[in-house]
Amino acid sequence: MKKSAKEIAADIKRLADEWGWTVIIRGDILTIKKRISIGSNKELTTADMEYGSILEKLPRTRAGSDWGTDCGGIGAYTALKTGVFTMNKSGGSKTVLKALTKLT
Repeated sequence: MKKSAKEIAADIKRLADEWGWTVIIRGDILTIKKRISIGSNKELTTADMEYGSILEKLPRTRAGSDWGTDCGGIGAYTALKTGVFTMNKSGGSKTVLKALTKLT
């Protein structure tokens, strides 16, 4: 059975909370953030492994992308220096984002 927007939003929020991520909705962009210890490669790697499981729960219904401080580039350096791992997803379902806004 297909999940409703409210159920998907609740799944996103539950997993984010369970793993210590903050969920922020900015217009049609889902942003998730997690504090890591400055300079901790272990915590950086853990965050890099977790974020995809959260972002993939938001169905992409139009063109968009994922970007942030993942280990795919210079963003990882920023996360290590600031202690904040941030990822964004655009193009996600507006209905789910609206439901998620009510939970944050």
